[in-house]
Amino acid sequence: MIMEVRSEITKSHDRVWKELARPGARLTGEERLSVAQEFRAARTCAVCFDGKSSLSVAYNVGKHDCLDSKVSGVWVELVHRLSNDPGRIHRGWVQALLDDGLDEIEYVEIASLVSSLCVVDTFHEALGLPLRPLPEAISDNITYKRPVTAVEEGAYVSMIPVDGLQDDYADLYDTRHWVPNVHRAFSLVPDAARLANDLMGSHYFPYESVPQYTDKAHQYAITKTQMELVASRVSKNNDCFY
Repeated sequence: MIMEVRSEITKSHDRVWKELARPGARLTGEERLSVAQEFRAARTCAVCFDGKSSLSVAYNVGKHDCLDSKVSGVWVELVHRLSNDPGRIHRGWVQALLDDGLDEIEYVEIASLVSSLCVVDTFHEALGLPLRPLPEAISDNITYKRPVTAVEEGAYVSMIPVDGLQDDYADLYDTRHWVPNVHRAFSLVPDAARLANDLMGSHYFPYESVPQYTDKAHQYAITKTQMELVASRVSKNNDCFY
């Protein structure tokens, strides 16, 4: 069977792979690839799945099954929880990681890597395609500058307010429409937010279109009812609190 994948999807996946190899806000290209390898290894971590059977939000899973790589212990915990049990991430757990030495910028960068890799890998798996081989690391200088308007607003990490766009991140949100928190979640690292917006834009309808679109208003192969069914099932399987 021949499958036709929309070009905007493959382009957004190409962008993930290109940015994966480059230095980020805190991590080198080599470290980012180590996180990617750990993400793939985490998906079969027996310790994680034992912990997921716990009834407690604050369960202690013990030492993860992990690769011998450049990923530090606190990074391993973050990658494994994001990969296998994101529904039970809570403020106390995040604060414990920060107390153990994780920088909130590292938190956002690693969360961005895990979420974008998850999109690409599960897309391939759903279509029965082999996973993309990881790219070679690119050595370059880290040029990240913390956005001066990023503030702690009650979320687990700082974000840029909707009215705080300026300088080289003035284009980060489309303020012509409502800006949901999911579009601001990675804004402490603007490049991560741009990547997430690109992935969401290529895989989903724009937020402003969701309440009003009809089957006549798009060229997708499945109907609105089928889309809602798939979305609901996937959200349930992923413990999405929305």
